[in-house]
Amino acid sequence: MKKILIIVGVIVVIAAVAGFIFLPRIIGEKRQGGPENQGEPSCSVSAGEWVPEKEECPGTTAEMRTKCEEFCVKYPDCCGEREQGGQPFGGREQILPLPTSSQIASLKRNYPTTIKALNEGPNIYVREGTPEIISDEKLAQIKAIGFNTIQVLLIGKKENGKLVFNEANNSVLLNDIVAIKKQGLAVWVALDIAGGPADQNTTLGNYSDFKSSFLDFTKKSAELMERYKVEYFTANNEPDKPFKEQNWGAEEINNNLADFLPATNAVARKEFKGKLINKITKAENHVQKVIDASFVNVDIAGLDVGPPMDKYTSLAAYKKEFEAYQLYASLAEKAGVPWMNAEYWIGDFEAYSDFARANELEYSKVSFEAYLKTIPKGVGYTWNDFVTFSLPQGEQTKKALTDFLNKM
Repeated sequence: MKKILIIVGVIVVIAAVAGFIFLPRIIGEKRQGGPENQGEPSCSVSAGEWVPEKEECPGTTAEMRTKCEEFCVKYPDCCGEREQGGQPFGGREQILPLPTSSQIASLKRNYPTTIKALNEGPNIYVREGTPEIISDEKLAQIKAIGFNTIQVLLIGKKENGKLVFNEANNSVLLNDIVAIKKQGLAVWVALDIAGGPADQNTTLGNYSDFKSSFLDFTKKSAELMERYKVEYFTANNEPDKPFKEQNWGAEEINNNLADFLPATNAVARKEFKGKLINKITKAENHVQKVIDASFVNVDIAGLDVGPPMDKYTSLAAYKKEFEAYQLYASLAEKAGVPWMNAEYWIGDFEAYSDFARANELEYSKVSFEAYLKTIPKGVGYTWNDFVTFSLPQGEQTKKALTDFLNKM
């Protein structure tokens, strides 16, 4: 009997030693998907603490991603590092830790009477280099101009033909939401189409397959935005632009848009309790069924207007483009839906022409004046983007914009 007890004791000691030696490696492998560095990663996790299983992190849901991030903040030595890049979770794209559960729990919705939005565009999320959370200093400058809402993008990516979350985008976006709301500003999150900014090269493929994938992406995005108590959510972010570039016939494009616009909002509505805003362009070019569809399952119908600001567009021609405000406002009124200017731009976030740099003030005022004259009155206006205030006429334009926002 004594021999048996001695043998059992030896086994326990060996197991304990083995556990002490190999537990860090096991945890490191679970966190990294396999040891990538020479030597065994150390890990300070306490006995009884939750440890993610292999491939469980960074997680496929907002809750699991937050749980994984909190684990890494608490036990950074357990998360492992890539040989190059120093990113946890074996080379995932995410860089910034996600907001904590307590930060998320403290978030509340705050709706302004009239939306005065600044659209930050895609560049703050897709640029190379280490992403940064929008600073309190910049937010203070934005508020001083007269903005009360910031429009930001949730940018997905294609994976095996499906749209999924882009962790590089989400890690910054979610921190931005917390930072923006902390300053008392409302948050408006818009989805992009097809995992990237829409342009003539965006290929959506078969409509039914694309729709199925996008509805799933919308559902997950709406769930996440509800958790962060975002005020405004846009699932339909100018889908008319990429749709018209597809290898579809004119009737097919119109049918698909008329189907897509209300379908995405219906999915979002089930998960998101804030307000839904549609964004379309060129109202004057759409057939009635597409216009009608833009008023379904939505709280605010948004129209984006930003005519080319170049030497080939006269001031008179530029002014005519803004007749779209009155056209869309009248149609929205008949449908019983409030309308707004969901975007006005003088460039594409990437570059601003010499003409735009020299005429920013005069041409921008055209948009302001047209909006103020439109009946019924809109419930909001969006300006693209903060960089414009650094252009040669930026300071003058900023003052004119502040005057306009005060008149809304």
